[in-house]
Formats: sequence, C-alpha cells, structure tokens
Amino acid sequence: MAMANSLTLHFLLPTLFFSFFFLLLKHKKQKSPPLPPGPTPWPPVGNLPHMFFNKPAFRWIIALMKHMNTDIACIRLGRVQVIAVTCPDIAREFLRRQDAIFASRPRTMGTEYSSRGFLNVTSSPLGEQWKKMRRVVASELMTRSRLNWLAPKRVEEADNLVCYLYKQCRRDGCGGAVVDVREAAR
Repeated sequence: MAMANSLTLHFLLPTLFFSFFFLLLKHKKQKSPPLPPGPTPWPPVGNLPHMFFNKPAFRWIIALMKHMNTDIACIRLGRVQVIAVTCPDIAREFLRRQDAIFASRPRTMGTEYSSRGFLNVTSSPLGEQWKKMRRVVASELMTRSRLNWLAPKRVEEADNLVCYLYKQCRRDGCGGAVVDVREAAR
C-alpha cells in the first residue's frame, strides 16, 4: 500500500508540475500582442548596441526600415519596445485613433523620483490626473494672452544672457574666451 502511494506521488507530482508549466507558457504566449517586424534584439539590452554603433540613431532606423521594406518597425531598447513609423496614414492611426493606448509612459523609479511622485505633466502616466494637468496647462499657461504677457520677461532674460556671455568673452581683454554655457544658463 505504501509503495503504491509512493509510486502515485512520484508520477502525479511531475505530471502536475509539467501541466502547470505548459498552461502558464500557453497563457503567456496568448497575452503578448503581435508586434511589427524589427531587428533581432539581444536578450538583456535589446537593440541598444545596434543604435550605439550606428549613429545617428534615426538614420539607422530609417535605413533599417528601408532594408526591411516596411513602414512600421519594432525596436527594443532594453525592456521598452519602441514602434517607429514612416507612413503618414499609420502615424495618423497612432496619434488620433489609438492615442490613449500609446500615450502612456513607462512607470520607472527614476521618473517617479525626478517628478516628485508624477506631479508634472510631462512624466505622469496617462490617467485622470494627467488629463486634469493637461487641461490646466492648455487653458491657463499656453494661451496667447499668457504668452504675450510673459514676452517682455523672455526678452529681458535673453538680453541678460547675451550681455553675460559678451562680458565673459571680453574679460580676458584679447577679444575672445572660452565660456561655460552650462554656467551661463543657470
């Protein structure tokens, strides 16, 4: 009796394990959507080495799409998949009809900390908070009257920057100098 239970256990346990593993793989394969064609990515880094060695990256992407004879391509950059489009009709589909799907940004720890918990409109994920912030920016900050009201301040700051750069160039007395633009822009 004990041997029969042991034999059943040795047969049943691996069978359950493999069937569970097979169902998990089958379920995972069904979830992933079909992606456009693209270059074969390296497992951990994707196509980042290709982009690093073929600069500028946009020319490499366009040449790749011409070589593959396609208007849409999927390029993997690390864990993120980037969809490149050259056809205006496909781009219109992306930007008008499927905007809510493709507008969300990946939630990373870096963007969360740099935006102090997604408190700015540029890095917050798509949702109700983003829609509210976009509405405020569009109606209050990016209006013609607000831009006209701030135009003298922009001109004044541009004049200050040019004056500062001029003084930095003249400080050596020889008519020219090296200026750290990063320091000037602060």
